[in-house]
Amino acid sequence: MNRFQTHSHFIGLARAEASTAESNDGVSVGAVLVKGDELIVKAHDQIVQMNNPIAVAEMECIRQAGRRSDQSELTLYSTRYPDMLVVGTVLQFSIGAMVIALPETQSPAIDLLKQKSVPVTFFPADQ
Repeated sequence: MNRFQTHSHFIGLARAEASTAESNDGVSVGAVLVKGDELIVKAHDQIVQMNNPIAVAEMECIRQAGRRSDQSELTLYSTRYPDMLVVGTVLQFSIGAMVIALPETQSPAIDLLKQKSVPVTFFPADQ
């Protein structure tokens, strides 16, 4: 797969997770964590269902993946802009990159990722 196909495939999986969350009366956000072309884990927001404000899709992906020696080789795909909770966790666990399924925007969270040299791709805007 080329880069566009890879991003399109994994964003599609994240969007399917967002649909799952929405169909379960949750917040419509999904995420997947991948290594190269391999899916590691997928998750959706469960903040409503679990009554847990940190059970967002990205955090659930990182939690389910567990501690790994290859974390810097992983890419986190998300259907929303990351907040500081997600960005702090990405930095803490050295997740290698993020792909966001929205147009590029300015935010303190995204600025921090860029400042710490974490590659951020906005898909499909960065095709």
